[in-house]
Amino acid sequence: MPIELEHNVPLAPFTTIRVGGLARAVCTARSFGEVTAGLAWAQRSALPVAVIGKGSNLLISDDGFEGLVMRLAGRLSSIVVRDGGLWCGGGASLPRAVLRAAKHGLAGLEFGASIPGTVGGAVAMNAGAYRSELKDVLQWAVICTPQGRHRVGPDDLDLRYRHSGLDANEVVAAAAFHLDHDDPEAIMGRLGEFRGHRRATQPQGVRTFGSVFTNPAGESSGRLLEAAGCKGLVIGGARFSPVHANFIEASPGCRADDVLALIREGRNRVHAAGGPLLEPEVRYLDPVRGITRPPLEDVG
Repeated sequence: MPIELEHNVPLAPFTTIRVGGLARAVCTARSFGEVTAGLAWAQRSALPVAVIGKGSNLLISDDGFEGLVMRLAGRLSSIVVRDGGLWCGGGASLPRAVLRAAKHGLAGLEFGASIPGTVGGAVAMNAGAYRSELKDVLQWAVICTPQGRHRVGPDDLDLRYRHSGLDANEVVAAAAFHLDHDDPEAIMGRLGEFRGHRRATQPQGVRTFGSVFTNPAGESSGRLLEAAGCKGLVIGGARFSPVHANFIEASPGCRADDVLALIREGRNRVHAAGGPLLEPEVRYLDPVRGITRPPLEDVG
């Protein structure tokens, strides 16, 4: 099957923080077959693969990516309500899916309104907010590999806190959710409350991504960072937000290396103050290894 390929593509516009270098190749896939064909092409070419959706939880290296970036479009970014259930392509916007479900009286996905990513990325990260997670409502997902596609349930994905068992050659191309029936106005009311809380507690109108660190058990990374003097801390073109210390804002000219240096500094300060060694929630696109955790040296 032919695939749509572009070469030497700037990746910064694909992320919410707007930093990063070029991709060797980008494949835009609009069907399960095209996802499989793109993955097979990368495998034959011995290239690593990275799936980029909204880029809301991703920092891309200044050196770019010497592999294939996969993006889902067309049918694979659609949202369908059918027989009282919700079906989404992996490239669909999660907040848009939440709104579509709400308008049809389907409840249980409201927490996703505050997660500005794609459905596929949310499943792969087991995204969550307000003490709810994708695994709580996921019915099944279609996973594409270089060999084809198959449908799996949540138990097959090893979904844990901000984690799944998927590797780089496994792409969440579609997902379905089991949701409850409720009054649309009641659901929209809850969405309004979530949005209001987000506007009041998270930076708005700036270049940033989601939470930098996961929350340790029984603790808030934002509170720990603030207590360690990180709120408003600046390195190069990056700063910990003065609104919420677990968010990093990027000014014009910011580089990925600035962001990495700030992440390391925040982690070191919390640990030096007697706190835990914070674990990054944000993912990093390494030039060779693909999507992985940010390169942080352990301290202590």
